Amino acid sequence: MNPWKSVPHADYERHMSHETVGQLASLSDITHEKVQQIYPQTVVVYGACTGNGFAHFTDARTVYAVDLNPTYLAVCQERYDPILNELVLVQADINHDPVPIPPDSVDLIICHLFLEYVDLSHAFASFRQVLRPGGLLNVVLQRSNDTGWVSNTGVTTLRPVAAIATEVPDETLRQHAQPDFRFEGSQTFRMPNGKSLVSYDFVKQGETPSVDEEGADFEWPEW
Repeated sequence: MNPWKSVPHADYERHMSHETVGQLASLSDITHEKVQQIYPQTVVVYGACTGNGFAHFTDARTVYAVDLNPTYLAVCQERYDPILNELVLVQADINHDPVPIPPDSVDLIICHLFLEYVDLSHAFASFRQVLRPGGLLNVVLQRSNDTGWVSNTGVTTLRPVAAIATEVPDETLRQHAQPDFRFEGSQTFRMPNGKSLVSYDFVKQGETPSVDEEGADFEWPEW
């Protein structure tokens, strides 16, 4: 069984918000920045967990939360369904399950600390399918910088996930993104525990659908 299914949501949040880790706040800030950058109508978050950053999606038409842990998704729904226009829960293990989101329908993909735990080919196949041409893919990867994968915060239930984690080199990420995603840039954030978060932006290449096409009911964001 995937060890992420056994981590209690309260333990996950306590670890990620610990003063020596500080990743929840940083990831939420990155999400907010991407929303302000393109004002998406449709968003999908891979590895949604309990919905960190979902408060920034209140202007979006539809938000998809993808995660393999049904308890995480239930917490996400309880917290954010009341404030979002439409929250769609997708329980899926991307290594084995399809992600049932309409093709070329998503303006923004948020993928934070997710690729380290999954098959990259499967993940990018899903990204290619759901993101519209011109849509933005934001990936955040962790760099442990020789400090160990999981910091010592007193939360022991997270230790098993280190056994399935693989640090994704910059070159490997870009290779999997080619040729469909154009690299737009990256930014590095230093964490209190010596680790770093690196945020990467990619834009899906291809012809953006015209708003004059029959059946178009909203304007595509421009950036």
